[in-house]
Amino acid sequence: MLKQSPKAAKGGLLRTIRTVAWGLLGVRGHKLHDQNAPSLSPLRILITALIFMLIFVLTLVTVATKVSGQ
Repeated sequence: MLKQSPKAAKGGLLRTIRTVAWGLLGVRGHKLHDQNAPSLSPLRILITALIFMLIFVLTLVTVATKVSGQ
């Protein structure tokens, strides 16, 4: 198994976060997908997407609670 340098791992994480964020917004183009798809880990994308969705849901619950005055 190859070891990645911390810089390469961080770059991969930032690329994964950017990919998931644009994917959730629905504005990711095919050209970027073709460039990044082979180097992205499906497990890393899944975990990142779940974290994004958890943050989104908690934000909605917090806003709804504050607006309703409870």
